[in-house]
Amino acid sequence: MKKIKSIIQTLVLISIPLLAQTPKFDLIQNDLTLTRTAQPHQYMDKIGTKAALMGSENGSFEMWIWPWKVLRSFDLQFFIGTTTQPVLSKDIVREISVTPEATTITYVYESFTVKEIIFIPHNKPAAVILLDVYTTTPLTIVPGFIPVMQPQWPAGIGGQFSYWDDGVKAYVISEAKWRGIFLCGSPLAEQMAAPPAHMFADNPIQFKFTVQPNNTSENFYPIVIAGSPVNTKYDSVKALYKDLTSNIEKYYRETCDYYKNLRESTVQVVTPDKKFNQAFEFGKAALRNLMVENPTLGKGLVAGYGQSGGGGRPGFAWYFGGDAFINSLAMASYGDYQTVKDALMFTQKWQRQENFPIRKKSKDEKPTEVGKMAHELSQSNGLIDWWNDYHYGYNHADTTPWYLVAIGNYFRKTGDVNFIKNSWKSIVQAYNWCLSKDSNGDGLMDLKGAGLGVLEFGALVRINNDMYTQGLWTQGIKEVNLMAKYVGDKEMEKTTAALLPKAISSLEKIFWMEDLGYYSFGASDDVKQVRDKNIFPTSIMIFDLLDKARCERSVKNFNESDIITDWGVRNLSNKSSLYEPTNYNYGTVWGFNSLFANSAQYKYHFNLSAYSLLRNTYQHAFDYGLGVFPEVFSGDINTKLGEAYHNQGFCTSGYIFPMMNGLLGLDVNALENKITFAPKLPMQWEWINVNNIKLGNSVLYLSNKLKNGEWKLIVEKIGESEIKFEFMPALFVGTKIISVTVDGKPIDFKVIDHEQAVQLKSEFTITTSHEVIVKYQPSVEIYMLEDVTPIGAINEGLKIISQSFADNKLFLDVEGKPGREYKLGVINENLINKITGAREEHGKLLIQIPGTDNNFVKHRILIERK
Repeated sequence: MKKIKSIIQTLVLISIPLLAQTPKFDLIQNDLTLTRTAQPHQYMDKIGTKAALMGSENGSFEMWIWPWKVLRSFDLQFFIGTTTQPVLSKDIVREISVTPEATTITYVYESFTVKEIIFIPHNKPAAVILLDVYTTTPLTIVPGFIPVMQPQWPAGIGGQFSYWDDGVKAYVISEAKWRGIFLCGSPLAEQMAAPPAHMFADNPIQFKFTVQPNNTSENFYPIVIAGSPVNTKYDSVKALYKDLTSNIEKYYRETCDYYKNLRESTVQVVTPDKKFNQAFEFGKAALRNLMVENPTLGKGLVAGYGQSGGGGRPGFAWYFGGDAFINSLAMASYGDYQTVKDALMFTQKWQRQENFPIRKKSKDEKPTEVGKMAHELSQSNGLIDWWNDYHYGYNHADTTPWYLVAIGNYFRKTGDVNFIKNSWKSIVQAYNWCLSKDSNGDGLMDLKGAGLGVLEFGALVRINNDMYTQGLWTQGIKEVNLMAKYVGDKEMEKTTAALLPKAISSLEKIFWMEDLGYYSFGASDDVKQVRDKNIFPTSIMIFDLLDKARCERSVKNFNESDIITDWGVRNLSNKSSLYEPTNYNYGTVWGFNSLFANSAQYKYHFNLSAYSLLRNTYQHAFDYGLGVFPEVFSGDINTKLGEAYHNQGFCTSGYIFPMMNGLLGLDVNALENKITFAPKLPMQWEWINVNNIKLGNSVLYLSNKLKNGEWKLIVEKIGESEIKFEFMPALFVGTKIISVTVDGKPIDFKVIDHEQAVQLKSEFTITTSHEVIVKYQPSVEIYMLEDVTPIGAINEGLKIISQSFADNKLFLDVEGKPGREYKLGVINENLINKITGAREEHGKLLIQIPGTDNNFVKHRILIERK
């Protein structure tokens, strides 16, 4: 009997670790995988809607379950056999591999290899780490971390504690009021530290598990961080933890499916440029990851992410109205409409009312700010009184006109009339607030008394007229006019129809500088203009408001080397007395700047310089944290600033929006049942596929092939509804368009001879599937060669200012530095009769700019065609 009892006890002891094992499963292969040698101090993250893990490629990280910072300085140590000397993960990190759903960090030592697979279940307050281990000797793995239990800035608490719960094999992390309860451990874990029950220890707390050489091929070794960010019963937290540890493969596959669905339910773009394709899809994932579901505030878009170190500010991972509206333009451009709608609805909750969310100081206080949209909201609101105890909530003026622009853009693309009707009170309040800030009756809202515009400090903040803000307001008037027609508000339709031309006229009068040939950043009360060249007027050029010829002249000026760098676009000319290359608002390079400048380049057909800027901008998604975009760079050196956060949403939009709105020229207009496809492709691309374009219940697939003077477009439609279709491709200057046929039958078309390009304009109705053939006579075509600006480089690359064609001659105006040889690609070089200012060799245009100075020099190339 004793022998049987002993056998049973042995079997029970053996079964415990067996049940705790996580059998290995195959990771899903993803063609978006980015892999490189790990950079130990480089940023990496994994983001879900309820949790975020942010750290470095050496494997160290901090963990947030919104709005709580649960722990920091998580890392791994390895002990071989019976040794007491640890091998630190940061010392043996070798490789990082990133997909939208998971990040794998590989550690290699002479007797073992460990792959650390990290993912965030997309809808759970948790993170999962799987260790895939191969070892030739017994290996003890020791995870350690410092518990934090700190709410997001600016809240703070005391009374935090942690202890080991052997029943769940995890450390418990909480605080005296149990307003959040979190667990970090592993089903295989053994306790190593005994922290004091009433406080946090000064040193990391650790647990361990031992891996035998013969057990590594069958199982993962899991670590789970999970919990509740609100007061709840501990049993429910344990149940969540058990569910996660017992169903890891399920949650991994659900997370893969989440990103797969994002990819397949929105527009997909496939080009000959693999890096372009990857940047686009990673950008979609990065923007979706801005959607945070806070347990007390709801679901809205935060601005970005970054490590908080010893503090409580994880990048800009709280809610920003302006950032949400800006990013909504990019999201809507590829059809992520539900995310945009959720973001808009979230911002409406915090719109200023008479006594909410900022309370009146007295019952007699007059409500002057009703309708103003919130600038920012900390995720810790509820633990603190954000709106009444802090002054940040409504300090920007531009947020409210941005709201009008964003909701109008959403409406045009979706035709969601019911949402606009339900939002009409909010829209009218926002409109009236902006209107109330027009002190002089010029149709434009003023900054004085309204708040900050695009800049937050410095000499240009104290200005009354800010073209960025006032231009947004003008576009907002236009959007309200459109929405009023569908809501049936005749009075608002009439009022905005009268106000819009007045506002446009004021924009031209106040901001255009004829002698300089570009629009001013801003002007004082007495209309004294800021003459320093500044990129922000391009933010209004993307709308159809301003004089076309003036916009073209402005873009030419903005294409010059004092604004354009080899890694992006400066916000201020380096010739300005205010210029400082590391000043946040007065000289730095932002991806955010490219959203406007690059889109304006494409809108006015400066396609060579546009593609150069686009490519140089999205390169940052590969140079730093893989697949994400840092906030701000030096204006003089291609490097991220130390103050820059690592993953900034509107900088991702800085290349996504120009890709969709500019290079692809794709626009969905549900109100007119029309899709416009106006691509401005690099001349070296011979094909491009644009799939999954949705309008109502119909889906379009566009397949393009270009060769030997023929552009073949295959249009495939799924769905019964007919769709109006505008096909408006841009071709290089000097091209002659001969004919357009649809399914073999000629159709009418127009040719628009822009200074910078030749554009076809054709229209037809899509019923089923169609073949469109455009025949044209090509000219000499120029394209940008593949080039990557190294980190640390200075601004030296060739700048394409403009291109034009007249009298059988192609003119290229460029800027470069003397003493360097620049190269451009040439197609149809057999058509060249004579070149001045360059020479052609083997399909390359070689350019040497005369002079001895090290400054940029303007240079003209003339190519005479046969």
